[in-house]
Amino acid sequence: MEREVNEEKRNKFIEFAGKRVNNVLHDIQILEPMARSNSYDFTRQDVEEMFNAIQDSLNDAREEFNKKFEEKARSSKKTFSFGNSSVSTEMVNNDIPSENNNMNSEDDNTITV
Repeated sequence: MEREVNEEKRNKFIEFAGKRVNNVLHDIQILEPMARSNSYDFTRQDVEEMFNAIQDSLNDAREEFNKKFEEKARSSKKTFSFGNSSVSTEMVNNDIPSENNNMNSEDDNTITV
């Protein structure tokens, strides 16, 4: 189930993310001619270090974006009930108390020894 998207915030994201991604793409594209130029000398290790740094930064950024979707997964919990042979997963809404959170001490069927 996908969450609802605030159109105003999404439009702002599209605008700013688009500009920033284009800036990143441009910066990567202007690296390429350096590989063909006789003005520069570099080693294979230099190239590996450079692209590993870029890839690490991309991985970190992707991880930050994916956290938003993982939060939704963390907000679900598994529940068990007798007479049901399977365990179900339900979404937890922290704003609305669940039935289990509303139990009074009179409802508690514990035995004190």
